[in-house]
Amino acid sequence: MGILVKNKFLVKRGMFILAGVFSALGIIFSSIAMGTDYWIVSEGSQNTSGSGSTDLSFESNIKINYGLFNGRKTTKGQLDLAPVPYSLTVFCPGGEGVCLVSCGTTEVEQKQEFDYLRFGETVYRCQGTTKVLKTSRSRLVQLASDISVKETARSVPVRGNDQFMDYGLWVTTLIFLSLMLSFQVISAGLCFFNTVTIPIEMLVGPMGIYLANGVVGLTGLITLSLWGDLFSSKLSSELAIQETILDIYLMSSSNLGYSYWFVLCSLIFAIASSVCIRFRNSLRKFSNQNVVGVESSTPGGMLY
Repeated sequence: MGILVKNKFLVKRGMFILAGVFSALGIIFSSIAMGTDYWIVSEGSQNTSGSGSTDLSFESNIKINYGLFNGRKTTKGQLDLAPVPYSLTVFCPGGEGVCLVSCGTTEVEQKQEFDYLRFGETVYRCQGTTKVLKTSRSRLVQLASDISVKETARSVPVRGNDQFMDYGLWVTTLIFLSLMLSFQVISAGLCFFNTVTIPIEMLVGPMGIYLANGVVGLTGLITLSLWGDLFSSKLSSELAIQETILDIYLMSSSNLGYSYWFVLCSLIFAIASSVCIRFRNSLRKFSNQNVVGVESSTPGGMLY
């Protein structure tokens, strides 16, 4: 009987450890989701329908990926020796209610690009992060592209919110993802705390773990819904970058990247953590003894 009681005690304590491991994995996945640049992944080709040119040597391809803060895009024409990379940053000027995924490397450049695309002010051209050698023919193509873009510059506001990223959805996604990560930390802390002591307060025991994981699940669902709505309504076609706003490129495919789906993985880990605690409580509930397996508590604790 003593061995049986001891085994049940170890299993119960082990369930807290396993639940803590699942919560820790959720923290890792949420952190990766927040810090990586693959919430949106897209690629396309140059739009030649508006230029009247059918010369295939003018065509180029573009690949884009960005997250909640930063990203990257590369363009490659048929005459380019290597893809030209550009760094991207989510830029949200105050009072505008929209965000631009800017290729500017400084805040001043990002503001210049936003003013150009939003209000038609001074033309701003993206600068690649590395210099790439091109053939003389490719240089002529670049010059022609510069001229066509300059001709699209306007002196009055001409573009509405539909071609930019919605600021409200972006910042709300960030807030709920931060809340999700915070309660995952709380859940993991409570799990490991319960492995070494038996707390007096109900909210720092199994009930607190349930509540923390419940908040994680709720905020995770809201995060997925908000960004999913932003993607389906706007970012699936208009990527809030210069190339799509000016209709220079047409996107052939746009998808939600692994950073987005890592949030779903974190949500699953929260469910697994709660299942472990539930299994631990089931062992205690269905014990066939009246007073066995009494767990020792630290000073100031109580038995449960």
